[in-house]
Amino acid sequence: MEWQTYKRLCDQPDYWSAWMIDQCCELLQFSDVPEATAVAMTLRADLRKPFLPQPPDHFGDARTQMYQVTITLEQCQLLLGVIEQAARQKAFSQNTQSRGLSGFAQACEELIRWRAE
Repeated sequence: MEWQTYKRLCDQPDYWSAWMIDQCCELLQFSDVPEATAVAMTLRADLRKPFLPQPPDHFGDARTQMYQVTITLEQCQLLLGVIEQAARQKAFSQNTQSRGLSGFAQACEELIRWRAE
């Protein structure tokens, strides 16, 4: 795949990195929201699908592979709530402690707007 096409697809709100999906699943796993398990299951299923083919000169490990996420508008709203609650409680994982969760919330908000169109 050429870089222009890859970049265009990666910039779509429904493509997330494997790292971000993993971190969202971790947040959902530790959430007390009953429906969180179903959202995590959908995201895990997305990770089992083929990732977006990378350009030949792409540098990055498996965490940078981009997957199309299929969570619904309602599931994304639930995930956003879980992310916002975790941020308020400063419930960061070892991997998100230095970066925080604002990028996660922003990605969810973009996907919500995109799904609502």
